[in-house]
Amino acid sequence: MLTALTSQGKQVVLTRQTSLDSLREWRKTETFHCPQCKEQVLLKVGDIIIPHFAHHQQTNCRDSFSEGESPTHLLGKIQLYELFSQLQLQTEMEPYLPDIQQRPDLLVTWQNQQVPIEFQCSTIPIALILERNAGYHSINMQPIWILLTPPKIQDSSACVLTHRFSQFQQHFIRPIHSSTKETLTILLTYNPQKQQFHYVSHFIHLRGTSFAICHSVMRIKHQTIPFAIPAAPSTTDIEGLTRHYQSARRKYLRSVIGYNQRGIHHRFLRACYEMRVQPIQLPAWIGVPTFRQEAFSESDCEWQLLLVAAIRQTRRTPFQLDRSLIRTFVKTFEGDSTLQLEACEHYMDFLREQRIDIYRLDIFIGRDFTLEVLSGRFLAMHARN
Repeated sequence: MLTALTSQGKQVVLTRQTSLDSLREWRKTETFHCPQCKEQVLLKVGDIIIPHFAHHQQTNCRDSFSEGESPTHLLGKIQLYELFSQLQLQTEMEPYLPDIQQRPDLLVTWQNQQVPIEFQCSTIPIALILERNAGYHSINMQPIWILLTPPKIQDSSACVLTHRFSQFQQHFIRPIHSSTKETLTILLTYNPQKQQFHYVSHFIHLRGTSFAICHSVMRIKHQTIPFAIPAAPSTTDIEGLTRHYQSARRKYLRSVIGYNQRGIHHRFLRACYEMRVQPIQLPAWIGVPTFRQEAFSESDCEWQLLLVAAIRQTRRTPFQLDRSLIRTFVKTFEGDSTLQLEACEHYMDFLREQRIDIYRLDIFIGRDFTLEVLSGRFLAMHARN
């Protein structure tokens, strides 16, 4: 814990403003108590470990769950507390919310709204995250979760890169409403060691847990309230996203035969066989990053080819498509069928707009739609900004 009460009932918040020597002298003459259970707590001051308060080993206090925090977590909370305080915002460290029996890392009041701030450094069950959010929502609070920046991202200076995000990390990717048709999605992370926010945005799903992303860095001293929003990708960024997507597409198509143990029994390869096309020779209109494509864990090449195969079996075209066929199709995949249905409809829109003849796989082989699709998606943001 970073907060406690003195023997006179005054709240103490440990920040970097007080020297270690001063804290050591202070604890000789003062006793400290837990703000929640009022039991006496210890002020621990070491040369390496960040100063903090701790209950005695035998305690029934609910707040004891917040102990055992890593130095990184403690440092991040201190820095965020100092940030909001310097911005002249009412900021509480580790306040206890009795109505829901929860204690956020910080509680910031902005425009008469209390906003819980959670700095999450470790992986915990998603069910616990949902439970905490439900608690906040029940008292009309909208929490902001900030993740510890993943090592690969904090060590990268690239503006565009490919990264694998765990299911836990993906849970914190949140949409930001904008005036454009496309929704901007971001993952807000923070690195206390370098005092930098790392923004991950404009996710383009590749396959499984891999995404092509835009990456931007902001020093904590430049952060604002509300939190700054990443700019729309530049033309150079879009070209970078395109290269990462194209590379992942080629890698998948080249490896699907060599590394697949099921051979022709793999339904993607089976569909290629039945349509008499080699995976590496798929036309460029199969494997396109249309909106909501992240709803499928499979490569875009795979689910889009299988959808085209399903339509061909009915002898129909994208212009004649019955929505019930798509509903049946998405049931064969794991994931959110509602979002997958939306992804399929966006892909059908693409095929109709491009007037693709799905019965001619030998057309447009030399044309790449990726840059066109991504440019159409992101350049619209520039036009409205």
